[in-house]
Amino acid sequence: MEEHINKSQVYAEVYAALSALGGEYIRKTPQKVLDVIADRRDKQYGQKFDENTPLNEKTLSKEAIAMLASLKLDYWCKTASEKQTLQDLLSLHDKKRSKQPLSKDNKKA
Repeated sequence: MEEHINKSQVYAEVYAALSALGGEYIRKTPQKVLDVIADRRDKQYGQKFDENTPLNEKTLSKEAIAMLASLKLDYWCKTASEKQTLQDLLSLHDKKRSKQPLSKDNKKA
């Protein structure tokens, strides 16, 4: 995925991912959240997923992955244990990122 992506494209990727994930995930997500994603997405962006390719092999922006992780944490975790595991993974990822050196553009690599 390209380095710079605008917010409406992120929403388009999340919308496409939700469509690919299907009804179970859509039903667990509050309608207001779904409406925001649908309203703010770039309808011309054209992010489509091949149903034969697993979601984890698809190319998504970091921002869309972060938004999907947030949706999982807030709405899709089935147990407190699953939620805690995800929080631990996200915390570990944040710690690793904070140790990365800054690039020429003063952004994390």
